[in-house]
Amino acid sequence: MTSKTLYIVVCGAPLASRAGDGVRAAREHGWDPYVIPTGAAMPWLADQDLGGAPVITGNRTPDQPKRTPPADAVAVVPMTFNTLNAWANGNAHTYSLTTLCAALGSRTPTVAVPFAKSDLTGHPAWLASLAVLRYAGVRITDPHTGSIATVEPIESGTGQQVANDFRWEWVLDRLQATDS
Repeated sequence: MTSKTLYIVVCGAPLASRAGDGVRAAREHGWDPYVIPTGAAMPWLADQDLGGAPVITGNRTPDQPKRTPPADAVAVVPMTFNTLNAWANGNAHTYSLTTLCAALGSRTPTVAVPFAKSDLTGHPAWLASLAVLRYAGVRITDPHTGSIATVEPIESGTGQQVANDFRWEWVLDRLQATDS
C-alpha cells in the first residue's frame, strides 16, 4: 500500500486504450491509482486489465460515503477537446469534470495529455482553454514527445500509433517534478 493517491481521469480517445498501462506504471512509481473515466471512455476500458484499480463513475448519493481518498495528484490521459473546454470553463456537469474542477480549485498537481485531431485543435477554444489550464498550473504534456513546450494535433488516422508510442513515464515524471 502506498501513501500517494493518483486519480487517472480517462477520456474517450485512442490513448484511453493504455489506461491499464497507466495503472501499472503508477503503482511502479509508488502511486495508488483510481480510474475516473468519462462516459465516452467507458468503451475503451471494457476489455482492459486495470489491475484491480477502482473505477469510479457517476456521482454518489447523499447517503453514500466518499469513494476515494483525497488526490495527491491527477493525470488526465487522454484529455479530449470536449473535456478540455468544459474543464477550462468550470463546467462540472459530470463526475469526471467535477473531479477535475475540484483538483484545479484545490491546486492539486495535475498533468494533462491532450489528444485531438487537427480539425478540433484548429478551433479557437482549443488554444484559449489550454492557456487557462496552463495559467492554473496544469502541466500540459505532448502525447508525441512527452515535452511540455508544445502540443501538436493528432493527424487523422494516426491516433492508435500515437497511443502505442506514448510513455506513461512522461506523465509520472512530470508529477514527480511537482513534488520537488
